[in-house]
Amino acid sequence: MEILTGSLYFVSDDFFAKVQDPYLKINYEHTKRPHYFAFKDSRTDLCWLVPCSSKTEKFECLIQKKKEQHKPTDTIKIVKIFDRKTALLFQDMFPVTAGYIDGQYIKGGQPVRISDPRLIQELEKNARKIIKLLHRGIRFTPTQPDIIRIEKIMLEELL
Repeated sequence: MEILTGSLYFVSDDFFAKVQDPYLKINYEHTKRPHYFAFKDSRTDLCWLVPCSSKTEKFECLIQKKKEQHKPTDTIKIVKIFDRKTALLFQDMFPVTAGYIDGQYIKGGQPVRISDPRLIQELEKNARKIIKLLHRGIRFTPTQPDIIRIEKIMLEELL
């Protein structure tokens, strides 16, 4: 499946069964959730997925606390998607091969996506920065997926 810049996607249950990471937010049983902001890593050919959350008030409070403590706030971004505020959780992002993407998020017959190209560029730049920090062993939360292990599993599948 071709990953379109700025679009939101779902992940197949097969991915979660394969990687068995206790901190990944697995699919809900009866709804197509969670959904993810996706972008392609041209260096590895993997897709990185950033979980989206509608619990924006919770994450706005976390961002405010970090600001008050003079800590960076780039692990969570609040953006408007389809005229609704959404929290993008960069601290919980993970890589997949395109084969594990289960489909694009469609609502009312239209793809759900971020339409502002400058915002997409800013989000992808932020994601690459977070990926570099994760590769250096930086942990943002105690419940963070083991992206190094997941990336290794996904890269082995590409061989």
